[in-house]
Amino acid sequence: MNSLRAKQRGVSGSGFIAIIAIIVILVLLLLKLFPVYMENFNVSTSLSSLSSEEGIKALKKSAIKELLQRRFSINDVENVRKEHIEIKKTKTDMTIDITYEVRKPLVGNVDIVIHFSEHLAL
Repeated sequence: MNSLRAKQRGVSGSGFIAIIAIIVILVLLLLKLFPVYMENFNVSTSLSSLSSEEGIKALKKSAIKELLQRRFSINDVENVRKEHIEIKKTKTDMTIDITYEVRKPLVGNVDIVIHFSEHLAL
């Protein structure tokens, strides 16, 4: 019976603190990253909704950028500006690329940099 107790040792105090510290770091990282990825989801849905827009190919590039900026404003997208939107038009088709990066402070002078690139071919 005594030898069975020696084999059934649990987590020590320092091991328990280390596990809690890892969980806290992961939760804080999730809380920092979740809004950034939700914003990117809003960017991609705003961009993909342009494909259902009638006459979008006939619009000028500046009008398309304004349309996207209005949709970004409605969807609370703050990190995408007009200079991040690139529109290429030919006689038959059009492509829209949105490339941007988001910097979020993590701890002190350590930042998280996330790069996003969205593409739509019409």
